[in-house]
Amino acid sequence: MGDEDRAQEVELREYKHTQARAILPPPTRPSAKWCAGAGCGERILDARRNAVPGVQFCAECQKFNERYLKGWIKK
Repeated sequence: MGDEDRAQEVELREYKHTQARAILPPPTRPSAKWCAGAGCGERILDARRNAVPGVQFCAECQKFNERYLKGWIKK
């Protein structure tokens, strides 16, 4: 294997690592067991907590927050 091949492998490995972090950045805090949505307090399903590290909202509150931030709905 030549130097060029090794350089391409390193570049590909770094690219994949960067893409993975962009898609799912590391959590800044542990996943909550209970939703932090205003007035919600529902338990966050374990499947969601495992799929989304650092999750703080139940699926319904997360959907509401995303729509609100995009301006699709008003409070």
